[in-house]
Amino acid sequence: MTEAVAGSAPPEDRLATLKAFERALRLESHVMRERPELTWQQLYNRLQWDEAPLAGRLEAERKRRSSPGCHPWIHCYTRPRESEALVRTLSGHTLPVRRGVVSPDGTWIVSASRDGTLKLWDVATGAERVSLRGHVQSVQSCAVSPDGTWVVSGGDDQTLRIWDTATGVARAELVGHTNSVRDCAVSPDGTFIVSASWDGTVKIWDAATGAERVTLTGHTDKVWGCAVSPDGTWVVSASNDRTLKVWDVATGTERRTLVGHRVSVNDCAVSPDGTWIVSASWDHTLKIWDAATGAERATLTGHVTPVWGCAVSPDGTWIVSASRDGILKLWDVATRTARATLAGHAGDVNCCAVSPDGTWVVSASDDRTLKIWDAASGAQRAAVTGHADSVEGCAVSPDGTWVVSASWDHTLGIWDVATGGERGVLTGHRGWVLGCAVSPDGTWIVSAGNDCVLKIWDVATSAERRILVGHRDWVEGCAVGPDGTWVVSASRDRTLKIWDVATGTERVTLSGHEAKVRACAVSPDGTWIVSAAEDGTFRIWDVATGEERVTLSGHTSRVLCCAVSPDGTWIVSVGDPRDMKTWDPATGAEGATLKGHTWPVNDCAVSPDGTWIASSSGDRTLRIWDAATGAERAVFVLPGQATAVAFHPSLPVVVCGDAGGGMHFARLVGVEFGPLVVTAAVSGDELAVLCPSCREAFPISRNRLGTETNCCRPGCGTRLRINPFVLWPLPTRS
Repeated sequence: MTEAVAGSAPPEDRLATLKAFERALRLESHVMRERPELTWQQLYNRLQWDEAPLAGRLEAERKRRSSPGCHPWIHCYTRPRESEALVRTLSGHTLPVRRGVVSPDGTWIVSASRDGTLKLWDVATGAERVSLRGHVQSVQSCAVSPDGTWVVSGGDDQTLRIWDTATGVARAELVGHTNSVRDCAVSPDGTFIVSASWDGTVKIWDAATGAERVTLTGHTDKVWGCAVSPDGTWVVSASNDRTLKVWDVATGTERRTLVGHRVSVNDCAVSPDGTWIVSASWDHTLKIWDAATGAERATLTGHVTPVWGCAVSPDGTWIVSASRDGILKLWDVATRTARATLAGHAGDVNCCAVSPDGTWVVSASDDRTLKIWDAASGAQRAAVTGHADSVEGCAVSPDGTWVVSASWDHTLGIWDVATGGERGVLTGHRGWVLGCAVSPDGTWIVSAGNDCVLKIWDVATSAERRILVGHRDWVEGCAVGPDGTWVVSASRDRTLKIWDVATGTERVTLSGHEAKVRACAVSPDGTWIVSAAEDGTFRIWDVATGEERVTLSGHTSRVLCCAVSPDGTWIVSVGDPRDMKTWDPATGAEGATLKGHTWPVNDCAVSPDGTWIASSSGDRTLRIWDAATGAERAVFVLPGQATAVAFHPSLPVVVCGDAGGGMHFARLVGVEFGPLVVTAAVSGDELAVLCPSCREAFPISRNRLGTETNCCRPGCGTRLRINPFVLWPLPTRS
């Protein structure tokens, strides 16, 4: 591929091309190791942002791979939401990574994960060296001996284990804590280990024998973190009781308590000279403390979510912090200011560590990866915009020009489809926003939240029109009737409700599910609703009567989401853990089964021609499926869990959100839409059809129902398939 793109370019251009390829290969190597068939797609989606001379040659190769007969692939046309300082991603853990620590020589990293394993990684290549298995529950912490010959780990099984790094064999098991071991550290001389536990204690262990030397008691709540002074004479601990404590190693007594954080202290680190301590807290701040007196020297503010981890550079001039909002910050100790922000994770960043030479940083995240960053550059391509937490829902406007997204950060975002840029933010929910939908005329948005309400927003002004109150628990999802006069909502209170948009009043409550209702969708003629629930069923309801028509129970566990084809002849549903099926709503017969995801599927959508299905999953992929056969046709790998997905109303474009707050806009190359499915509606004394492409309405005769036609607007000519039923009235043009 490199030769195809570089061609016979001048030497300086070839060198620039090779450098661009080297960086792209390094940044995508974790994906290509697992899915080599995606090499072109992943590299193109990175290389497209490089300047000429590469751009022109890359475009020629793109056209060749987009010609008829080529395998479909996904072109993400929005920039990666990451800093230039990102060097490499380490992928292999199957659950969130809780800790990452660097070896004394800086050649390898050890990580601890909720998947119950530790892994040793090669820094130069990003390859996994070995996986250490022995803990019977999540591994929460790890540390490396000063000579790098052994590693200690702590986990939810209440034990610590010492591992030989050469053989991967466990040397010893340290038993004594009565709750999860959340952190551990090794003394500078390697003679003792210190551990912090949710049992409220700190313990010091003999590294050679594994015997417990002393238990340090004094905290009144869980202990999250611990660190050892450079001379090994004292230990500092961080606790849920909002304090840090400094302990004398020789006597096991408390020297002093550091008070100042307003809520839990999550982590702590000691400066290389032992004169100060830094702490990270749930209160969104870091604090620098005088180690000798316990006095607070400074508070570092800038994070907008809880700070989970912190570390100090080897020369003591800067600090790195890790936060719930998926970013790291580098802080100048002298000026107390943030000098760089590192973005790229798609989930909480749980910890951070600095290389022995201070040139790079490693971070561990809930997105199941570790990332290595260049600490010297600390550069960021552009300010990180968008959501600060997981995207839980998205919908595209009827004219296809903008997208609305719902997020755990309590907001909705409005995005430009053409550029992927952020247009605006809607604020007003008092908790997570879990779902959203757009009216048929594109003038208003409805959102659902864990504050138990729905809100209707004016698109033109961003103002809140009204609040729909009535559910007794979280509102998980919502949908709009095709005539725009009513909204349906799905709630954890086991009900659905139909609301009148004009008045905001409840029309009817749909009861029957025996567990939380997770999602809902509306038929294209507006006569029925489908709901998905944790009772293992999805049900079809009559809109006019509020009565249940049929219960479909082919899933073996929770049903998490559902969508309806544009002609209403089939439904796609998603069950836990990875169960995707299509169904005939008229007969209840099961159709295709879609297999391929390796983690639970979070959302699904149907293309406007009814021939394709998109799904987003915790396995970090967006997948495109053939609706008729259930065959997988294209896969796109995201930086974190793919959480929400929506199709463009007329183009082969998909929008997908991730667990880190990112929004990804992608063209489906090699995926052809058939005739777009539309529903005729009464307009005055005649029937009319609204073309999804040009948004122009044109009249049709009744005998055209159930047939195909072309849009009548000059210059459009979009092929349309008209449903055999009629909607009243026609949605106005947005």
